[in-house]
Amino acid sequence: MFNRRKFILSSALIGGGLITTNLILKSKTEQLSAPGIIISDKMRPQIPYGVASGDISGGGRAVIWSRSDRPARIFRRNR
Repeated sequence: MFNRRKFILSSALIGGGLITTNLILKSKTEQLSAPGIIISDKMRPQIPYGVASGDISGGGRAVIWSRSDRPARIFRRNR
C-alpha cells in the first residue's frame, strides 16, 4: 500500500544525500584545480589616455574604446 509519509521522508533523504554528495565532490575538484594565472601589473596593457564611450543605445548597450600601449581587449565587468 502507498504510504505518503514514507514517500516524502525517502524523497527528502535521497535529495539531501544527492545535494551533500554534489557539494563534497565540488569542494574536492576545486581543491585539485590550479589557481588562476595572475600576471604582474607591468605585464598588463596600460591605458595612458583613458577610456571613451559612444553609441549608447536604449537597450543598455554601449561601445567603449581606448588606446593602449600594446594590442589589448577591454572586458567589461558586471556589478
